[in-house]
Amino acid sequence: MSVWHAITAFGDSALLLPVIAWMAVCQLAAAPWRRDGWRWIAAAVACGGCVSLSKLLFMAWHVAPPGIDYTGFSGHTALAILVWTALAAIVTRGMPLAARVGAIAAGASLGVAVGASRLALKVHSPSEVWLGGALSVVVAAWFVARMTHAVPPRDRATGWRLALLGGTLAIGLVCYGRVFPSQHLLQDIALWLSGHSRVFTRL
Repeated sequence: MSVWHAITAFGDSALLLPVIAWMAVCQLAAAPWRRDGWRWIAAAVACGGCVSLSKLLFMAWHVAPPGIDYTGFSGHTALAILVWTALAAIVTRGMPLAARVGAIAAGASLGVAVGASRLALKVHSPSEVWLGGALSVVVAAWFVARMTHAVPPRDRATGWRLALLGGTLAIGLVCYGRVFPSQHLLQDIALWLSGHSRVFTRL
């Protein structure tokens, strides 16, 4: 596996969908952050839904902004920036501002690196990566800005953080490097919706 392939694996839905679910469960299970759990579900659905819709519109009916190389938003870029930024913000809730900002910047940087890997691997055009990145930045900023800042006693907060990080690590050990067949699923849905014999592709 090349370095770029190793980086791009951090943006695959095979890894990120279980992490998204675990982040939601951990927040819904903690009374102070239950609303954040629902906000997180809304953020993930909004981001993933916009990516899927952009791809379906292109594959089914060739809907695309004029004048750019485009087949839909980069899902790897969008979900990676959203998930790793939000995870860093959640884990560092209640910590000193410097630690919080540093962790969020690191999470966002990992997402940006995934976007760069999509360009290096020639999977997406720059416009697709930029659009996916812009979408995720808006959604992630909304989620982080609206997070609840209430923090339980230190021992409970530490145990909760360890559970969140431990579960994420376990998911990573099982799912990292796997490939989710999202493109094939979307192609099948596009064919069913449009009634065409084949989907539109990059020229």
